[in-house]
Amino acid sequence: MKIKQHLPSIFTMINLFLGFLAIINVMSGHYFIACYFILAAGAFDSVDGKIARLMGIPTNFGKEIDSLADMVSFCLAPSILVYSLYTQNMPGITGEIIASAPLIIGAIRLARFNIENDDEHPADFTGLPTPMNALSIASLVLFIEHIKIDNPEYSQPRLLLPLILSLSYLMVSRVRYAKFPLLNLNSGRQNTMRLAGVLIFVTAFIISIFIGYPYRVLAGFVGFYILSGIFKHFITLGNFTPTNQET
Repeated sequence: MKIKQHLPSIFTMINLFLGFLAIINVMSGHYFIACYFILAAGAFDSVDGKIARLMGIPTNFGKEIDSLADMVSFCLAPSILVYSLYTQNMPGITGEIIASAPLIIGAIRLARFNIENDDEHPADFTGLPTPMNALSIASLVLFIEHIKIDNPEYSQPRLLLPLILSLSYLMVSRVRYAKFPLLNLNSGRQNTMRLAGVLIFVTAFIISIFIGYPYRVLAGFVGFYILSGIFKHFITLGNFTPTNQET
C-alpha cells in the first residue's frame, strides 16, 4: 500500500494540527493546555524524520512540509503564547516586537537549516532547534504560572522576557545541540547514551503526571539540554588554539 510512503508526512500533519490546537487554546485562555499541545507536537516532530529515514523514503516534499509545520507549532504558537500572557499590555509595539522573536528568529533558523549542509556534524544541530526553543518557552510558562497559582502575591514575571529573547537568539547561534538519538542500539555508544537519557526523561515525565508535577520534570530536562550545549560550546572555545599567532 502507498500509505507507507506517506506515513512520515502523516506524523508531520499531526504536528501541524497540534500547533493549530495550541494557538486556539492560547486564544481561549487555556494556556496550560496550549503548552502541552506544543509538547505533543514536539513528540510527533521528533519521529517523522526518523521514520522517513528508517523506511528509506526521505523526500524534499517531506523536508519542506516539516519546516512549514514547525513554523506554526514551534514559532507562531510560542510567540502568540508569550504575547497573550506577558507582553500585550506593554507600551507601543514593544510587546509585539518581543513576542515575535520566536517567530521571526525561528523562521530564519528554519531557512538556514534547509540550505546548509551539516553532514560534518551528523549527531548535532548548529543552534537550538525550533522545537526545543518552543518546548523551553512552554516549560517556562508552565513553571512560572504554577508558581503564581501557589503564590498569589507573585508579581508579573517580566524577567522572563530577556530569557525568552536569549533562547530565541540561541536558534541562530553557533552553539551545537545534540540531535534526537536514532531509535536503535547499534549506532554507537554516544547514541545509546542519548537514547537512554530520552527514555529516562519520558519515564520520569509519565510518573510525574500521576504525582502532579510534570512541569518540574519538563523544566529540568529543558534546562539541562540548554545549559549542556552552552557549557560544551565554551569548553570547545577554551580548548581552541589559534594556529596563526603574531609574535
